[in-house]
Amino acid sequence: MRKYWQRFLLIGVALVLVVSATVLRPLAAGQSTAEDRAAELKLRGQFVDAIEIIRDNYLEEVEYEVLTKAGILGMLRNLDPHSSFYDKKAFDDLRNDQRSQYFGIGSVITMRDGRVVIIEPFRDTPSTKAGLRYGDQIVGIDGQNTENWDQNQVTRKLRGEQGTKVAVTVKRAGVAEPVTVTLERDAIAQMTITGTYMIRPGIGYVAMPRGFHSTTNDELTAAIAQLKEQGATSMILDLRDNPGGFLDQALKVSDKFLQRGQTITTVRYRDGSVMSRDLQAETGSPDSSPLVVLIDKNSASASEIVAGAIQDHDRGLIVGDNSFGKGLVQTIIPLSGGYGLTLTTARYYTPSGRLIQRDYSNNSVYDYFYKRAGAETNDDPKKNNKQWLTDLRRPVFGGGGINPDVKVKDTKIDNVNILNQTQLTLLSPIFLFVRELVGGQVDVAQNFKLNGPPNFDRKLGVNEFAITEPIMKVFREQLAAYLKKHPEINIAPATLEDQMTWAKNRIRYEVLLAAYGSDKAQQAMTDVDAQLQKAITELPNAAALADKARRARNVSSK
Repeated sequence: MRKYWQRFLLIGVALVLVVSATVLRPLAAGQSTAEDRAAELKLRGQFVDAIEIIRDNYLEEVEYEVLTKAGILGMLRNLDPHSSFYDKKAFDDLRNDQRSQYFGIGSVITMRDGRVVIIEPFRDTPSTKAGLRYGDQIVGIDGQNTENWDQNQVTRKLRGEQGTKVAVTVKRAGVAEPVTVTLERDAIAQMTITGTYMIRPGIGYVAMPRGFHSTTNDELTAAIAQLKEQGATSMILDLRDNPGGFLDQALKVSDKFLQRGQTITTVRYRDGSVMSRDLQAETGSPDSSPLVVLIDKNSASASEIVAGAIQDHDRGLIVGDNSFGKGLVQTIIPLSGGYGLTLTTARYYTPSGRLIQRDYSNNSVYDYFYKRAGAETNDDPKKNNKQWLTDLRRPVFGGGGINPDVKVKDTKIDNVNILNQTQLTLLSPIFLFVRELVGGQVDVAQNFKLNGPPNFDRKLGVNEFAITEPIMKVFREQLAAYLKKHPEINIAPATLEDQMTWAKNRIRYEVLLAAYGSDKAQQAMTDVDAQLQKAITELPNAAALADKARRARNVSSK
């Protein structure tokens, strides 16, 4: 959960309009009187005085920066859940995310069984060049013992200036002694699109889970061209887990599928602002392929703009689960000293006029992001009195995210956000087992042994790395030993048994991840992704809907 909350803060689940503070002043000034201004100045002075009094008199020494940050965050939390303050390090990370890159070694690292481990080294990065691989436990950095460090501590130590070197020591399954490699930090691309492939003959698939960054439109242009060359005549755009990002990129993505002049979104600033405006498609030569867009509860902000525009104009069908429900626009404001703010300055509305922002007035930040209090009001459209109409006068709903046209429960094997508590508990023993599998430590599966980083270019075979009953027998034995070692874990045998099919699929996914990387692993596991399978079957209906909308536009234009 902590990782997910940080993700919303750092990569901008917000829509971002990068402007200077001078642009914001006319919005903030309003019609204040001289008396109002005097009162404001007095309050500002009291704020500064309060900080000085606390620093001088509190029973323990408190840093000025800590108090100031806490005070600013407190002010912003009284406004909305998305306005935030960034210290220098966090603001620099935010800027790097916007540029779709950071500087480091290029690996996905996480915590498993209390250890910081590598799950996937990225293609063409220092990690793969140095031979790091799935399962490596990071135990040392530049000679410092890191076995008791958490994930954030390790990440901060691995990142640094481009061209600088870092020595990383890992423990590896099947290797007696720790392995130390020296890597030169480099720019690591954080691509928006993680998967582009033909999921069926004629059906192209694009996975876009990492936000809307500066390269999103260019990536999607290249992905569509690649799929067209391979014979794609229809398209599935997967926006599940996509937390949003740049507004201009959301506009460009929508523009690829909508007709010139069709509204993509309406941005409304505070009353009286001249900046409020409709934003419309401009290209005039959109892709006309039948389209299904996949969303889930983590699809937010810019993702919801794209999904809302496609839905309201009947351009395609939306399949999956209710989206997050974020209709607020944030402006990124640099402050002196390298600090920064993201401040809510506007709301956005879908073409039909929907504000899809969930109510946050009675929720804590925790409830808003995690418990999703109030989001259930949009689960049943009949209970939601906020109703609008698409171009073809189909009813759609607001106030709780984008409600999909076809609702399907998420079963995506790599989506940790949908796991129940038993499945979350099983992640560590599954990792430890797969680590031994690919390290050649399981006698009944010597063919699973891998000798290096993922082979990203490998063409998938039929049912590769099938998990047999003998393999599952060994897993069950190791799981029993793991649970005996961890008496604090209390799972009923029947509950555990109910999860064995899921565990079998997860084991295969992680082996494929180790062997070929996440793109190929996800591609190989599409048969257990209920939302994606439904998207495939809905493509004919999406085509019929888009054709009906096109014919209606032609009639109205005559």
